[in-house]
Amino acid sequence: MSNRATPGVPPLAELTPYFTVTVLECREADSEAAFAALRGFLRRTLAEPGRAHAVRLRGEHLLTGPNDEVGSLGTLADLGVHGIYVLVRERWQRPPWAAGGEITDLVNELTLALRRDDLVVLHSAVSGALLRRWTRAAGAPYRFLPEPVLAETFPEEAGGLVASPPWSRLTSPSRLEFSVFLSEAVEVMDRVVKAMSGEPCDNPVE
Repeated sequence: MSNRATPGVPPLAELTPYFTVTVLECREADSEAAFAALRGFLRRTLAEPGRAHAVRLRGEHLLTGPNDEVGSLGTLADLGVHGIYVLVRERWQRPPWAAGGEITDLVNELTLALRRDDLVVLHSAVSGALLRRWTRAAGAPYRFLPEPVLAETFPEEAGGLVASPPWSRLTSPSRLEFSVFLSEAVEVMDRVVKAMSGEPCDNPVE
């Protein structure tokens, strides 16, 4: 089944994430299997409380079929991506003004992964350090982009995006409607593919 969802995830068209993303490149022949491995890593990592008081995976939504509908936005094929994975995590943490006691704040965190061919654009609460450690492990199906790719493709604050090449990350202060987030992510992947193939990138990301 290519369209799987559990309760706890809002309709995708209603999401409004910030455009803070890590770009990953698949280094395996089977990019679908690699995407499944990435989802497993994200699920396992986000299930760990770390410094939080407690966490709970609230729900997931996975679309991988070309005719899967993304709410009112169209199909995956219409949107130019091959897979969308969404996970919502609840995290209970002690508020910064309380040194102890039983008071906790509840924070809902969004993880969003978009796949097209060998590239994934990932928005997640998983830290860059944990992601990099995973990509450097033996047999890891993904890697960070080579630093020159982001540095040259996204010069300083190009189109409002700030590149962090060592972390394969692009950040923007903008909170975007999901349709805009998708179009920005597709544009990023287009530019990365052109850069890695040696084609010129004429139009900056806006």
